[in-house]
Amino acid sequence: MDVVKHIFSPIVALIAYFALTACGTLYHTDANPPDQYNLVKIFPTGTNPSVKFDASIMASSVLDMSHGQPRIIVPVSNGVLAALDAQNGALLWELNVPAPEGQQVQLVASPVMVDGKLVVVYQCLDKGIRTSHRLAVLDLAGNQWDSQFPVLTFAAERPTADGKAAVKFNPPTAYSHAALKSWKPKGSKLGYVYVGFGNAADVQPFHGWLFEIDLDAWRQSGVSQAIKNVLLTTAEADCPSKMEYGTQEMICGGGIWGPAGPLLEQTGDGMELFVPTGNGQVDLARHDYANAVLRVKPGLQFDDGCDAKLCANFKPLNPDLACLASCKNLFIPRLAPGNAPLKPPYHECDGKGFWECLAWMDYDLGANTPVQIKLKDGRSVLVQTGKEGGAYLVDARHLGIQYDRLQIAELCGSPTDLCKLSWAGMIVTHPVQLTVDGEPIVVIPTFSPDKTNVAGVVAIKIVVENGSPKLKPFWRYPDAKHPDALEMFRSHPSFPALSTHLGNAGDATVWVVDIGANGILYGIRAKDGVLVAKQRLQGSGRQLSMPLIVGDKIYLASIMPSTGKAMIEAYRIELAK
Repeated sequence: MDVVKHIFSPIVALIAYFALTACGTLYHTDANPPDQYNLVKIFPTGTNPSVKFDASIMASSVLDMSHGQPRIIVPVSNGVLAALDAQNGALLWELNVPAPEGQQVQLVASPVMVDGKLVVVYQCLDKGIRTSHRLAVLDLAGNQWDSQFPVLTFAAERPTADGKAAVKFNPPTAYSHAALKSWKPKGSKLGYVYVGFGNAADVQPFHGWLFEIDLDAWRQSGVSQAIKNVLLTTAEADCPSKMEYGTQEMICGGGIWGPAGPLLEQTGDGMELFVPTGNGQVDLARHDYANAVLRVKPGLQFDDGCDAKLCANFKPLNPDLACLASCKNLFIPRLAPGNAPLKPPYHECDGKGFWECLAWMDYDLGANTPVQIKLKDGRSVLVQTGKEGGAYLVDARHLGIQYDRLQIAELCGSPTDLCKLSWAGMIVTHPVQLTVDGEPIVVIPTFSPDKTNVAGVVAIKIVVENGSPKLKPFWRYPDAKHPDALEMFRSHPSFPALSTHLGNAGDATVWVVDIGANGILYGIRAKDGVLVAKQRLQGSGRQLSMPLIVGDKIYLASIMPSTGKAMIEAYRIELAK
């Protein structure tokens, strides 16, 4: 499935999370007691009450410094954009995104800031049906929608691989969840914004779409010139589905839906987009690139770079490993030597190969965004995580080369313990990275909606053995042997955020929220996994959202369990005395 089931219904989500965290399971004895930081609440407090919003906050908040003082721009899922004073949480202004009268709005994808302008993507619904997907530009200097950028309504059509049919962008089966990304090439004034689409469920037909928006052309020549290029990930005009969940049949799909969006890396005067795609069909001959990572150049240029001879008889259910290794600009995940086959507890994948099991269990690669790391020897690698609990180590210059795969989270459930959210997987995140004692470290939150398998924040290091990069376990919080590891992180946590509060990497802290009836904010020392801060939130927190760190302050999206209303909670990080 391209977007986590039920994640967009606040009531259903709250019920699910409260059920998982019932009986006080979040209130436990910590494996490592806090010993370094205190978290002082800024708002909401009695003197600084927080603004409450009638809908969830699904997108991540954005820092605005256009007025000289920090403001927190909050995108609310009902299409409200609000600016809060970062010092006290006071509401400075509030706007609704432009939409047809009487239609409902859903704003889920995180906006992007471009030179004092906020670019926002959202969808409009009529009687529950998505009728259009729109892009608007907010001028933060004037706190108003920028008239130089008339609202853009997305539309596109692309040919199938054989050129015999066309695929049209279909609003009812498209959904914008991926964070927007921006790039300003040399000589450009505002540059480009990249907007990805998947779907909100497995209803066919759906595809992955990526739009390249030329902001300068939009402003100078009108909305008709705004869409510069379009990438389609599954070039299929027909997506016949006989089952309830179309991705289980491995057709079409390939949605670009990961909450953190594609990874954009600057390369001299150019850039590269690493685009993870969701479940669906993988077939090189048909130009179907689902459940993979695509390296895309400016102009959305993409060529998989696969060897034509090695891939001549590509089989989606059992692709040739030599073919996969030849694909310079395409990463297709696979088990590494020594990895055990995926064996879900209720035999769901008996008789199925690795790729078919990923699709059947909804373990799509597109849920996660990679990080790129440069090694001491000059090589660049990607660490890409998968919903099935694996971490992949890939050559960033030749994506077909998979150096390693490490299973860092066991499959949810057991024969006697039903996984409560089997479709959710065990990892949906964007890892953080740093260097400890000269070694690259990647920190990844995991979760497990059961009572059997340990979960928590996992750190892995990248080492070079016999000339080949490898992934090695470094630390995990809580320790796998501690009872907390079976109680904490029973559902999607927030994304991790990294701070260097004391001004050097040795004091780097990873911050993550464990969602519950009352969420818990944890600060974990990045160099060794020791807990250095813990704060019980007033609300439940918000899964899959990015904490915003500004100086010595941290801002978190949260939901009030009693009312379902959303708010921002803010804390100041202070050294313990």
